[in-house]
Amino acid sequence: MTKLRNEVMINGMRLRNRIALPPLTTNYGSPEGTVTDGTIQFYRERSRDVGLVIVEATAVRADGRFVPGSLGLWEDGQVTGMARLANTIKGLGAAAVVQINHAGARCFPGGGEMQGASPSGFAFRPDVAPITLTPEQIDRVIADFTDAAGRAKEAGFDGVEIHGAHFYLISQFLSPLTNQRNDQYGGDARARATLALEVVMAARERLGKGYPILFRLNALEKVDGGQTLEDTLTVSRLLADAGVDALDVSLIAQYTWREVDDQRFPVCSSALPKEEPAGANVPYAASVRKAAGIPVIAVGKLGEGEMADESVGDSLIDVVAIGRQMIADPDAAGKILTGKGSEIVPCEECMTCFATLGRGAPMVCKVNRDLPGASHSA
Repeated sequence: MTKLRNEVMINGMRLRNRIALPPLTTNYGSPEGTVTDGTIQFYRERSRDVGLVIVEATAVRADGRFVPGSLGLWEDGQVTGMARLANTIKGLGAAAVVQINHAGARCFPGGGEMQGASPSGFAFRPDVAPITLTPEQIDRVIADFTDAAGRAKEAGFDGVEIHGAHFYLISQFLSPLTNQRNDQYGGDARARATLALEVVMAARERLGKGYPILFRLNALEKVDGGQTLEDTLTVSRLLADAGVDALDVSLIAQYTWREVDDQRFPVCSSALPKEEPAGANVPYAASVRKAAGIPVIAVGKLGEGEMADESVGDSLIDVVAIGRQMIADPDAAGKILTGKGSEIVPCEECMTCFATLGRGAPMVCKVNRDLPGASHSA
């Protein structure tokens, strides 16, 4: 347990230990993309013991929200509430990072010029028609990410994480499955990383050299034609060279298809299947760490057994992110750090949390009835 309790530094940002709360979509924000009391409650209860809190995917545009209650940093009026959230997290001793995102063709159908934004018109849901972004629209997306990053810094966050995973917009550009462009934004893994790199470099210029930038990416996509680990290793080196300070490594762990009106739409998830062993993503993350040469965060049932301690203790990764287990038991990190892991209220892997979000409802949990969304039907 010694290494798990050790602090770690990421471009001057101090983490008091090596456990992180990953970005967990809650759908607790207001329809205007602002922080609510429910948002504050959720993060307050989970910031007491972890070293790092990464706030959920926060939209850089109103038409880039994944759920109707996504938080936003697309306008200045959202900064005050986000500052309240950052102060809440930091006041409990955790470092506070916010993830910025455009959901692309996975966005909820709220309207807007870039609803359904995509590299090549690949559809993810029947109620959102994908649009293929023009070079001029791509420039606006880069500006939107840059402006959101600047607002994150203004709000007092210790760092920002750019979301390039889970088939949201930047991830759609990185994946050969969804990116069939024949301009500078498409081609091999290096070319498909162009948008990601341009976002990173623009954000770095806005934020300065001493402000931590993290980037979330898929280690691989377990679907035919998806991003491979070799693709990711190439991209991870490029991101490190472009100024990313740490990589948050996830994956597309499950992928199926559904048919609606004779059209096929993908159903994908970052959650490891129930039959998959704890820590199955750690070897992939360790490969990314070796390739990029910068700190790496890994996720994937790391709140079970001794996986968190073993992953850091063997120096495979730098930080373990514990997600669903922290939804079920907000004290899970503290119990792990004090050797009381046997007292954790276990996540049942029932996927109720994912299911409610899929319906556009606030997140609830079968195990933890005290969530802000518990008043809503599961």
